Amino acid sequence: KVAAAQAEREKAAAVQKFQEEKKTEIEEKGTAYYGEHQGITCDACATVPIFGYRYTCKSCASHDVCESCYDAWAGGTGVMPNGLAKQILSTNPADHSFRLHKDATFKSVVKSGSGPTAKSTPKLKPNDTCDCGSGKKFKKCCMNK
Repeated sequence: KVAAAQAEREKAAAVQKFQEEKKTEIEEKGTAYYGEHQGITCDACATVPIFGYRYTCKSCASHDVCESCYDAWAGGTGVMPNGLAKQILSTNPADHSFRLHKDATFKSVVKSGSGPTAKSTPKLKPNDTCDCGSGKKFKKCCMNK
């Protein structure tokens, strides 16, 4: 009983560490990797297209998984199903090493910008007072300059 409880605590600690590493990786790379990966199928659950974060295995030739399957993998301590079954992949989670990935077919959902954009000054209309300080109408002063 004691050994089983200790193994369970170690597994929970490993999953917690994995979640923290995932969070820091996403914070470092930002939301540039979040979106629709057209034509890409998750090899674990067979979802097409992968929407959200896409992970590729560093050790397998063509092994892509979606974010939920990556979470189930849990850094090599969870499960790694082969739901697509189109290629021979190890179902042993320790055999894989994943990283965030995007390619040419990727369509970002989140706009990359830091905060709200500042509004530009409104465009002057011909009958507005010119902003050069002359006091004349814009059409008679600086419109044609």
